[in-house]
Amino acid sequence: MNRIMKCLTGVLLGALLIAMLPATKTYAYSEQQWLDFGETTISIPAGSEHTMWLRSEFDYTYYVEGATSSATYCDCSFASGSQNVTFHIGADEQAKNIFFHFYGNDERLASSDAHDCVEVYVQGIKPASTTLPVTIAKGKTGSLVQNDKISMLYNEKGVAMASFSLTKGKGVMASYTQTGVVSNGASYFGVTTGDKNASPVISESDKAVMLANGYAGVCINGKYVNWP
Repeated sequence: MNRIMKCLTGVLLGALLIAMLPATKTYAYSEQQWLDFGETTISIPAGSEHTMWLRSEFDYTYYVEGATSSATYCDCSFASGSQNVTFHIGADEQAKNIFFHFYGNDERLASSDAHDCVEVYVQGIKPASTTLPVTIAKGKTGSLVQNDKISMLYNEKGVAMASFSLTKGKGVMASYTQTGVVSNGASYFGVTTGDKNASPVISESDKAVMLANGYAGVCINGKYVNWP
């Protein structure tokens, strides 16, 4: 009985010691022991890059999931061995989460389905500009370009003429989306917004330019509002 108790005690002590050992380097997915990354989740600002090491026992390839920018890609060798790889995030990237899937591309691998993944959290995303072609004075075609919370009217040569924004009160700008040009006897810029009390903000000089080009105000969520 004493021998049995001693054996059990030894087993328990051994298990406890193993549990207390510091964690060792792990793979992105434990079933893919042939491929390892320095990091499996990283944060990169839009327009920036991040370099880390990669080790692969086989040649590989990759594809990007979720990216909206053509300038988002990975600079790598596609060859086996230890190496540095660089993840590039386009300055115009709009996706918050991007996945770089790495697949084995080697005859020595039994299956080409074996893969690992690096997830990138994109920081500092800049809102994409929205451009609408609009008719301006003398029947020419200009454009209304929205950048974040400001819309700018450009003439046919691309010269900025006037701008407007929306406010939800107390000097706080409202978010909105340009939808086009609508008419109610006069022309208005159509916008949609989640701020029910939003109203247009425009300077007197810009108001004069807008009126001279045929625009009386904005149509907010279907409600026609003249320039203040």
